[in-house]
Amino acid sequence: MAIARPLGSPNAHCKDQSYLLRPSKVTHYSLGHALYSKRASSLCYSTKFQNCSTSIQFQENPSQKSIVESRYLDNQSLNSVFSDSKLIKEFVDDGLFENAIRVYLRMLECGFQAEKFSAVEDAVQMFEEMRERDSISWNAMISGFCQSGDYMGSLITFSMMIWEYGVYPNRVACLSALSACSSIESLIHAREIHGFVVKSGLNVDEFLVSGLIEIYMKCGNVRTAEYVFKGILDKESSKGNTVIWNVMILGYVSNGCLLQALDLFHDMLAMGTIPNSCTLVAVLVLCSQLSDLAVGKQIHGCIVCFGLDYDVRVETALIDMYFKCGDPETGLKIFRRSQNRNLVMWGAVISNCAQSGYPAEALELFYTFISESGFADLVILLAMLRACSSLTLNSRGMEIHGLAIKRGLHEDIFIGGALVDMYAKCQDIKSAQKVFQRLPARDLVSWNSLISGYAQNECTDEALKAFCEMQSEQIAPNSVTAACILSACANVSVMILCKEVHCYLLRRGIESNVLVSNSLIATYAKCGDIHSSRTIFEKMPERNEVSWNSIILGFGTHGHTNEMFDLFEKMKETGMKPDHATFTALLSACSHTGRVDMGWKYFKSMVEDHKLEPQVEHYTCMVDLLGRAGHLKQAYDLIMTMPCVPDDRIWGSLLGSCKTHGNEKLAELVAKHIFKLDPTCIGYRVLLSNIYEGFGKQNEVIRVRSEIKDMGLKKQPGCSWIEVDSKIHIFIAGEVGGGKNRGVKEDFLT
Repeated sequence: MAIARPLGSPNAHCKDQSYLLRPSKVTHYSLGHALYSKRASSLCYSTKFQNCSTSIQFQENPSQKSIVESRYLDNQSLNSVFSDSKLIKEFVDDGLFENAIRVYLRMLECGFQAEKFSAVEDAVQMFEEMRERDSISWNAMISGFCQSGDYMGSLITFSMMIWEYGVYPNRVACLSALSACSSIESLIHAREIHGFVVKSGLNVDEFLVSGLIEIYMKCGNVRTAEYVFKGILDKESSKGNTVIWNVMILGYVSNGCLLQALDLFHDMLAMGTIPNSCTLVAVLVLCSQLSDLAVGKQIHGCIVCFGLDYDVRVETALIDMYFKCGDPETGLKIFRRSQNRNLVMWGAVISNCAQSGYPAEALELFYTFISESGFADLVILLAMLRACSSLTLNSRGMEIHGLAIKRGLHEDIFIGGALVDMYAKCQDIKSAQKVFQRLPARDLVSWNSLISGYAQNECTDEALKAFCEMQSEQIAPNSVTAACILSACANVSVMILCKEVHCYLLRRGIESNVLVSNSLIATYAKCGDIHSSRTIFEKMPERNEVSWNSIILGFGTHGHTNEMFDLFEKMKETGMKPDHATFTALLSACSHTGRVDMGWKYFKSMVEDHKLEPQVEHYTCMVDLLGRAGHLKQAYDLIMTMPCVPDDRIWGSLLGSCKTHGNEKLAELVAKHIFKLDPTCIGYRVLLSNIYEGFGKQNEVIRVRSEIKDMGLKKQPGCSWIEVDSKIHIFIAGEVGGGKNRGVKEDFLT
């Protein structure tokens, strides 16, 4: 059976070895040269097997780590890292190499950085000076490299032990090698170690079986993991081993086999195996991914029955599950009654509040957390920036920015992207640009945040320029980038620009993405090409709520109400549930086409049939619909009786209807409401002045215009543009003379 050797290992060119042999001639190859010429480091998260159990560990407060380290120092009578190094050197000088290696491994277990203290180099040096190396010393080196994060070094040492020195690996060496394979997800090496384990009769060892299941699951080879798992279950003594069940359940969850994981958990209980906290955390994770609240509550009941409801990891997983399954109240209740709040639990509840539509609660929890501990990690800061973005609280966002600077996290690529997004959503595009330009490294997320910010603030030229610069830095756009660029194109309604971006997406092969298709539907509709929107919609292999809402809004905007009504019925037939955006599109179209009967029908259906509470935008559409139809009193009464607080837009809609239907008295009443909400709004003051002028009340016209002048308000001139022969021609209200657009104007007028 051949043991695959990592790249750079000695004799890696040999391919026809069919079994392990002790070489007749031992080549003394420099271990230090082999390892340090090919060292590779990787950062990965894996399930670790420690103290004969599988653990799903949440990160603890760094202060707890220092306690562990100090205990180690006390137990070993060492006062500093220098003392450790000195002790290692003394052992080496006395020829006690294995004692030196044990001290080195203890250092690693207590969290010391091997590279920082040159412990790895010392360990390799002392290992090479050993005259005789038995399996214990080899195991120590293989395990040491694995624990220090040098997984390739661990595999190279494992290979050299066999092929250069003829030492057969035992279960300890195989466990360390499998752990290294798992960390770098090397399936080919794991398979050959598996073969050796079977031939050596070690496949009955439960720890090795757990390691094999873990590596196969991490590499996505679920079928082989199932084969190994079923093989060990044939042993009666292994059926009660919780660790093996945990690894299998967690493997199913990590590979998206959620129903299989749930079935396996049921089988585990049926066989009488008692789950531990790791089992229940894994099962709660699958409930979160399934968004199945009913199953989650059943698991919660099991947790109480097994007496694990006060375990900090289980509590944290429960909080996350309830938030993900749409029951944040229960999640917050568990958090508030917990006596085990640590950094991870705080991060879970704050992040979930920010992501689940409770940004104000997230802010409140954050300030409570800071007052209690004063320590905020990367996860919590990211959640707070998201909350500030949702609430468009620029001042609060700047506070979080300052805290990130104090923590030294302002140059972190994730924090940088979140800061760009926050400032852009708060309409502070200059600050977003500054943060972006100061980032030491820019990834796709950072660029997407900047481009999205430009699109949201209608900076179309800047968005397109950033799109080009991103590609010049060899960063390929994804579907999110495409959606942002299409949004920028929709802002200016330029057809040629939309088609250019569409062609680019076709060449890149990402036009079939649901997000991109939805953006294309909306952009073509805004550019006046509803037929292209419908073609894209009909060709979509998969549609979501946004797809239906986009095409319904497009047809409504273009006045094709009958087609829009038909699409709405088809949407319901497919089982897709209408949301608030769907009814906003329907009511808006009814308003613009004067369909009062249909407007009332959908408004009532929204409340009675779909149990959706109307929001301000829905009432605004109804007021506009009634006002356009001349039902001014009914529109006014609807505003006064609506449960939500009216804004200036809904009053402004009614003011426009008063002008259309010549109701001066109601116009004055509505204007008072508007100016109370927004005294500096010049647009509605000009509209009121025009209403007075229509009734011939020049004194009132002069009064309103004097107020505008005294307040220093200036109305921005109206601007429009038209695309002729793939060229954009801009027209500004009050423009005198032909200018560069004179020919276009004459052609248009004739």
